[in-house]
Amino acid sequence: MALETEGIPCKLLGEFDRGVGLMPWLPVRVAILNDEDLERAQAIVARLQPRTPPPPSWRWQKRGLLLLGLDLFLLGALAARLDAYRNDREGSVLVLYALAAVVLLVFITGVLFVVLGPRADKAAKGTP
Repeated sequence: MALETEGIPCKLLGEFDRGVGLMPWLPVRVAILNDEDLERAQAIVARLQPRTPPPPSWRWQKRGLLLLGLDLFLLGALAARLDAYRNDREGSVLVLYALAAVVLLVFITGVLFVVLGPRADKAAKGTP
């Protein structure tokens, strides 16, 4: 409707494919009938899209997910060191315990960041 009010002729493609509102995640496709109007239509559609910043919880949860990804790498390193220790008895047991402690600490910290992240949304809204 916004495009047609600006004088840009267009058609909706697959407007009945959305399942009468049961599948709102399907994108709406618009065909611009004149190629000369394409840039102007893209500018209008870009203006209509909401520009909302990510919630404050995303900063915490993103760090938590990064820590959990790092933890997978550290867990692989721990498994490799444990395998080398079991097979050849090379290396120190103290190194294995230290690496296991780091893996556990990074895991707990990552989970806490992910789980406690939504509390930042409450603080941003002003509710305790």
